[in-house]
Amino acid sequence: MAAKSRKLLVINPNTSKAMTASVEQLIKKLNTEFPTTTQITTYTAPEGPASIDNSDDCMASARIVYEDLRPRLEDYDAHLVACYSVHPLVAGLQDEVPTGIHVTGIFEASITMALSLLPMRYADPKLERLETRQKFGIVSTGIYWEAELSDGVRRFLDLQSVDATGRFKGVETTGLSAGELHTADPKLVKRKMKEATKRLVKDRDIKVICLWCAGMVGMDDDVYEALVEELGEFEAKDIHILDGVKAGISLLEGLMRTLPRK
Repeated sequence: MAAKSRKLLVINPNTSKAMTASVEQLIKKLNTEFPTTTQITTYTAPEGPASIDNSDDCMASARIVYEDLRPRLEDYDAHLVACYSVHPLVAGLQDEVPTGIHVTGIFEASITMALSLLPMRYADPKLERLETRQKFGIVSTGIYWEAELSDGVRRFLDLQSVDATGRFKGVETTGLSAGELHTADPKLVKRKMKEATKRLVKDRDIKVICLWCAGMVGMDDDVYEALVEELGEFEAKDIHILDGVKAGISLLEGLMRTLPRK
């Protein structure tokens, strides 16, 4: 008997079709390199902010997308909110869908995967590895997100303070909006991305870099180039560059396989 094909919806909660197109290119590449039976479909918000640059944009886009998708939520086995923030749409959809339909955001998925890539710490010092890179960090857009995402990490890990984990380096920003990643001069975008990356890794304690938003899809090469320039090729190879959309798709496919819809 042929296996049932699962359906995954990747939700772009802003109105930028260019951003959705970049996500579709990534999905196409993933399906070529790692074929899957999962049917992955994209969705773009019908109205609302073209770029989500603060919590007000998050809330406005959540209301619009929630109402638009609500009648069709059970048409899919999983939903991925492709906005790198503590987006209220994630919790809203989780509350709405029945058990067995999985929902996450690229923010939550990338943190989960980043933590799994960090070396384990032990109570017995003799068991500690000599690995000096024990933190993950985030490369984001506007400066607003430095405090917002840091607090998001604190809330997601249920910490009294973000420093309590010892695993999170922090957030470095490009100063560009999510929309400007596609509309600004490509040379400027590349330079800003590389500068933010170099600031993040200069202390040589980063093991995983989380790329902030769906608009950063395909910018892995720029980040790696910055790592080589700052750390040298030998050290650069030891750092994982984690795309949030890839992390979200992988996490949801794992959940659908482990906890399938009844």
